[in-house]
Amino acid sequence: MKHIKISVIMMAMTLFACHAQKGPKQSEAKNDQVQMATAKNQKNILFIAVDDLKPLLSNYGQEEMVTPNFDRLADMGITFTNAHVQYAVCGPSRASVMTGTYPDRTKVWDLHTDFREVAPDLMSMPEYLISQGYETTGVGKIYHKGSSSPGHDGKSWSLPHQLPDPEGDPAFNTYQDPRTKAEMNRLKKEAFDKGKKKYGQISKYVFNKIKPSSEGPDVPDTYYQDGVYTKTAIQQLESLMASGKPWFEAVGFQRPHLPFNAPKKYWDLYKREEIKIAEFQELSEGTPRLAFHNFGELRSYSDIPNNQDVGEPLPVEKQKELIHGYMACVSFIDAQIGMLLDFLEEKGALENTVIVLWGDHGFHLGDHTEWCKHSNFEQATRIPFMFAGPGVEKGQVDGTPVELVDLFPTVFELAGVKKSGQTEGKSLVALMDGDPTTNMSIDGAFHQYARGKRMGYSIRTERFRYTEWHDNDYRSYLPYKDSNIVGRELYDYQRDPLETKNHVNDKAYASEIADLKAKLKKHLESRL
Repeated sequence: MKHIKISVIMMAMTLFACHAQKGPKQSEAKNDQVQMATAKNQKNILFIAVDDLKPLLSNYGQEEMVTPNFDRLADMGITFTNAHVQYAVCGPSRASVMTGTYPDRTKVWDLHTDFREVAPDLMSMPEYLISQGYETTGVGKIYHKGSSSPGHDGKSWSLPHQLPDPEGDPAFNTYQDPRTKAEMNRLKKEAFDKGKKKYGQISKYVFNKIKPSSEGPDVPDTYYQDGVYTKTAIQQLESLMASGKPWFEAVGFQRPHLPFNAPKKYWDLYKREEIKIAEFQELSEGTPRLAFHNFGELRSYSDIPNNQDVGEPLPVEKQKELIHGYMACVSFIDAQIGMLLDFLEEKGALENTVIVLWGDHGFHLGDHTEWCKHSNFEQATRIPFMFAGPGVEKGQVDGTPVELVDLFPTVFELAGVKKSGQTEGKSLVALMDGDPTTNMSIDGAFHQYARGKRMGYSIRTERFRYTEWHDNDYRSYLPYKDSNIVGRELYDYQRDPLETKNHVNDKAYASEIADLKAKLKKHLESRL
């Protein structure tokens, strides 16, 4: 009897052990089913970044522009007309949007700092999507190339990011005009013969002698970076669609960044003699001088006068040439966007894909005698910001002041992805349902720009922009002190859309200034 009892006990123990072993496997299988069901419900994401793109687009009311595919995307969803970046230069702007955090948290305020090194606790949003079951990849300029870790921030991609070269063997990967290429190749040999062997030494030697700010040869789209980026993006999309996972495809277009190089057919869309230059080409009355700059980025080109001081406009014909080049580049990008939309439509993927398009900052085209970005003025901070896809009512236009840190919370909600606890922005989905009674309480859009040790912080509301310039390397993680403020600005876009006058000392605006100051101070102190 004793032996029988022991055998029965041992059998029971064995059976219990077997069940215990099966338990986790069954649980894992159940978890896998839940994850598969979640992944099935998640939407795909097409993420389109366009370098230096201001709202010089037909869907933003600029009727002179030939941008039918921006119109097409606008008809598919919502266009935000009062959207602003966090910092009007690409390194800080892109680090901010890609982490969903403000620049004072990324600690990126320039073109060479990698957020992975100075803020290692931060995760990129594509990296977060990988943890949520997504396949992620990209092509082109998503981060600033000079301030991202290897692999164009390799942690962001489950499949390698790509930076393919243009076709047609362009000089310095940029110039295709035969005369320019011939001269650059001659100078490259000359530099080499003089002992300049490294790429940086050679390019500096050549660019000191010839570096055009624009060109428009009669070449295919793929002879420039953005044409090849589109071709590569479509190949990546083919692979992503075959993976069976929800996907995130990032496409970073380089133009309309300088130099304004685009195929001739896009230049031919516009007549130089009909191009209008900026209406207001003076320094704003009463504005601190540190708010302005003399566009060193543009002056680095060999066909631009290099002795321009703050407040001195470029010659009118050069202004028209540059604006013509910018417009041609925008139409070039419009054509690339059309190819991406065509591909998704052909694949029947539009109904299951959230699309977001954004510019990393605006661009001065002669207003205030300014060119490029690098300021807190409207033309530098205001961007195109567009969403389309499931959950977005078609054909909407919204003037709520919004900002780029709102991008990923919005995309995540539209795509059915759990919100990341890291993101500091807000979801804008409540503004996308087409219901005019659905509102959000938003103080304004916040942004900043530095001049040396002085940081200018701004709030942009529906009507106003208020800016404070803080000295002594102040950042929002330090105590706010009125004694640090060395300059202030207030612009009224209802009465003075061109920012011709700083109204900060106008007593008629005293109550508005007090309210805006309180909101800006609240925002800055919330960063502590």
